[in-house]
Amino acid sequence: MTPVAENVIRLLAPYSEGCRLAAEHGPTSGVVFEYACQNTPRGSSALGRWIDRTFLHLAAWENLRQRVDLTRDIVAEFIERRRAAGLPTVVLDVASGTALYLRQFAREHGGEDLYIVCRDRDPRQVMHGRELTSKEGLRLTFAVGDATDQASYLIDRDPDLVLATGLFPQLQRDDAVRMVLRLTFEHLTPGGYFVCTTVSDPEAQLYPWETGFWNNPAVRSSETVASWLRAVGFVDVEQRAAAADTFLIARKPEGN
Repeated sequence: MTPVAENVIRLLAPYSEGCRLAAEHGPTSGVVFEYACQNTPRGSSALGRWIDRTFLHLAAWENLRQRVDLTRDIVAEFIERRRAAGLPTVVLDVASGTALYLRQFAREHGGEDLYIVCRDRDPRQVMHGRELTSKEGLRLTFAVGDATDQASYLIDRDPDLVLATGLFPQLQRDDAVRMVLRLTFEHLTPGGYFVCTTVSDPEAQLYPWETGFWNNPAVRSSETVASWLRAVGFVDVEQRAAAADTFLIARKPEGN
């Protein structure tokens, strides 16, 4: 965060709940993400609520909410198909953060046939995810892990669905992205699906205020990522567009 932006956030923190949380926890923290997705302005006065509404209407948060909603919808489609066939589902999220979309789905449609495992590189996100899951009475497992490390894919049963939404813009090296694709294909059950996102617009607003990396997300066209998916062995690659992200959904063939 730039010094100017940090000073503005701290100046507005006494009035706006979003600015207060950003000043206390950092603008890219799980606490702020959760608050932004609630999208309910809160402040110390009518002026404070106006400031908070402006905060919540930043393009970055609008983009985040779209990603959360579309990820949850894709998860629901996949699990509903498996339930219709009488099949249980194991979900592995290799860059989960607090896994808001998975917690929302589990809260409304969870069951004994659903097992969700979450991995994230940031221990703070993992701890916050655990706290929220416990508070909400949900059955999700959180642990620190790296999507480019094979150990993060070793769970009790190979996953039927692997998620990596919001991850690839963070990975500056193409070989790191391709490693995630290879590890996912290796550990995914035959017939299982992989869901990822990419950013093709260098001006995409992913997170507010941040300098350095976040102003320079790794830009890769959806066609490039789709070609890498097919090269690994995935089939039926489908694309869905969101505001800042393009979602790619791919299937591991049966018998692989």
